[in-house]
Amino acid sequence: MRSFGKVFVCLLGAVLLAVFAVSGYRIWEILRERQTAGAAYAELGLFLQLEEDIAGQDGTASTEETGADIQAGFPKADFDSLRSINDQVVGWIYDDSSVINYPIAQAQDNDYYLHHMFDGGSNASGCIFLDYRNQSDFSDSHCIIYGHHMKDGSMFAALSGYKTQEYYEAHPQMCLLTPGGNYTIEVFAGYVANVEDDAWKTGFASKEDYGAWIDSCLSKSLISASVKPTASDRVITLSTCSYEFEDARFVLHGVLHPLFP
Repeated sequence: MRSFGKVFVCLLGAVLLAVFAVSGYRIWEILRERQTAGAAYAELGLFLQLEEDIAGQDGTASTEETGADIQAGFPKADFDSLRSINDQVVGWIYDDSSVINYPIAQAQDNDYYLHHMFDGGSNASGCIFLDYRNQSDFSDSHCIIYGHHMKDGSMFAALSGYKTQEYYEAHPQMCLLTPGGNYTIEVFAGYVANVEDDAWKTGFASKEDYGAWIDSCLSKSLISASVKPTASDRVITLSTCSYEFEDARFVLHGVLHPLFP
């Protein structure tokens, strides 16, 4: 019996050691992926020029050198260079008061960029991406952009801040840059949704149907915004995971306004 007990203890020790080894490797793998993604997206950030980077030497932006977009305070994305890395690029989302500063891609489905970075590398951080059902020029009445809620605060983790009124008031808008023009995203609603909800609806039978959907979004909102969209507005939804219950998502709705109508 003593011999059996010793064998059992040895086996148990071996099992525990294997568990610790696997767990340790998995933790290392997660940290390595996050580091890889962080470095890759930091490098891509070189393709986005902020206003101060391209302003004239006197501190003001020149219309001849940068165009009216920069005069209005918008950054400038080098989409030609981005296409050389990934020809599925459709835009860039930027918030100067948070870490949200990423290129946007669009695949043939809503799965690929959950597991692949902008450069195509396999990585759990994924890529910010436009719903495959949407037009790539953001011309639909409702466009949806997805991003992971990473534990290190990257990608769309910052969206969870919009669960409070204070955060909204400090971050009422973002920038959307596209090859065809730039836009402001004026936030008007944010809430936790179940994947079975209609937050991701893209087809509307009529303007009345679309207007009713907008009213529904407003009624669920955790924030009170000054922006009140109508059925004539284009809405953009930013979507990420949330953790209040299984399959919870946090969605942030905003009105899309072209910089130069």
